[in-house]
Amino acid sequence: MDIVELRTPTAIMRHGHGRVVVLRPGGEDDAEGERVLDVAVEELLKVRLSRRADDTVVIEIYLRHPAPVLTGVPADRTPLPVIIAEHDVPAASRIVERINDQILDAQRVDIAAPALEPPPQVWGEDGPTRGDVDRAVSRMTPRPGVAAGVAALHHLVQPDEYVLETAVATARPASGPGLLAATTARVLFISLDPETAWAHEFPVAAVLYAHSTETPAGVPGEIGAARGETGLEINDGHLTLRFTGADRADMERVALAVGFAVRRLAVDGAVGPPDPGVAQLYAEWELLVERHSLGMVDDVQFQRYGRGILRSLPDAS
Repeated sequence: MDIVELRTPTAIMRHGHGRVVVLRPGGEDDAEGERVLDVAVEELLKVRLSRRADDTVVIEIYLRHPAPVLTGVPADRTPLPVIIAEHDVPAASRIVERINDQILDAQRVDIAAPALEPPPQVWGEDGPTRGDVDRAVSRMTPRPGVAAGVAALHHLVQPDEYVLETAVATARPASGPGLLAATTARVLFISLDPETAWAHEFPVAAVLYAHSTETPAGVPGEIGAARGETGLEINDGHLTLRFTGADRADMERVALAVGFAVRRLAVDGAVGPPDPGVAQLYAEWELLVERHSLGMVDDVQFQRYGRGILRSLPDAS
C-alpha cells in the first residue's frame, strides 16, 4: 500500500506499508521531527475524525491495548490527538477512512480450506456431468439403483457450488431411499424411487450444525434408525433433519462435509470480534473503580481513564 501523508502545523501523519506514523515537526535541521507514534495497523482499535467543543478538528487514534506510546506515556485508552486545520478536513477524512478499512481487513478471519473451484459442466450423450460429482460418488460405497440419482445430481448442482460428499440414505420419518449430497451451499436429498422423481434442498446458510449418530434399534412401531445403521442429524436451531444410512463411513463423510460447509460460510472472510472486547473493557472499568475507591487514582485520572475506556467500546461512534 502506497504511503499517504498529512502535514499540519503541529504534526505529520503517515499511513502505508501496514503502519501509522505520527511525527512532531522539528526545526530546520530536523526534517523528520520527533516520532510520537509508530505502530502496525493491527495494533490500532480505530481512528476517527472528531470536532472538539472549541471547534478544533482532530484525528483521534485509539490503540488496541493501553500500551505505552513512543514517548513512554501509557495511552490509558485515551486517543492520541492529531490537530488539523479546517481546510485539511477532506484529506484527513480520506486517510481516516483508509486506515479504518485496513483495520477492518486485519480483523477478517480466513480459515484454511482447499481451493473449491466448481468445475464446468460437460455435456455428453447422457446429459451433463461434473467432475466434483463424479469424485464424490466414487468415494461412496457402490450400491445398486443410484444411477438415476447421480444423473439428477449432475443436473441439479449449481455453477457456484462444489459437491463435497454423497451417500445413500433414508430420510426419517421414512420416505424411501435417496441420494444425500453435501455441497458448499446446500444439502440435497434426491429420491431413488423409480416411480417418482423429487428432490429436497436445504441451504447451508440455515444450518447450525450436523453430526453423525449411532441410534439403537427402537421398539416395534417406533420411528428411528434400524439396527446397524448410522444416523445423521442436521439442525437449523428449530428443525432437525434426520437421515440413516447403511454405510457408516459414507454418512460420517457427509456429516463432516456439512460441518465444513457451515464453518466455511460462517467464518471464512468474516470479521472477528475487536480486541479488546466489551468483557475486557468492563474488567478494566471495574479495576479502575476499585483503584479510585482505594485512593490509588485521583478524580482527574479517574475521569480521563474512564472516558478512554468508554470511548473504546466497539460500538462507540
